Amino acid sequence: MEIIELLRLAAGIMFTPISDEVILLSSLGIWAADGVNPYGVWLASWGMVFVAFLWFYVVGMFFRSIPLFNKWMSTKWLNKAEKMLSRYGFWAVMVSFFVPGVRHPIHYVAGIMRMPLRKYVTATLLASSLYTGVWTGLVFTFDEKVGVEFVLGLLLDHLPLVAAVVLIVVLTLFVYRRRKALKVEEVIEKTPGC
Repeated sequence: MEIIELLRLAAGIMFTPISDEVILLSSLGIWAADGVNPYGVWLASWGMVFVAFLWFYVVGMFFRSIPLFNKWMSTKWLNKAEKMLSRYGFWAVMVSFFVPGVRHPIHYVAGIMRMPLRKYVTATLLASSLYTGVWTGLVFTFDEKVGVEFVLGLLLDHLPLVAAVVLIVVLTLFVYRRRKALKVEEVIEKTPGC
């Protein structure tokens, strides 16, 4: 495990639209296959994830200081968000690590609302520890029982089949959502007064 790999992990979380789990799991899988000590991997990935999410807080604070951004946000919205963050802020930050889709926005909002730094750092430190610990434990246990190299080799050997299955699943989900949207449109059209 080299410094550049750790920086790549943090930069991937901070600057790419790829899911944090994909970035973290790919790094953990590589380190597991290389036989790196799992406790060292956990501590290193914990540090990088913590730094990445601290970055989101700082970016939120930066946007709050821009006058144009302050004019864009209504005071009603700011007051409501500030009230909610002061009430649930610590737990919202903690839980957000385990809920894809709200993970990054919660941290931006914490910075925008200027959540107390001590509270934010404590929540982020604890949650990132649990988040990286769980994934590290799962990946290294999987590597010990099955072997990451074995699975990667199997996937690469059967790449056309894997690609076909992924394509079928994605197309099925697309067709399902499209049908659901069409049914909703039909109900709206049939509803009198719409």
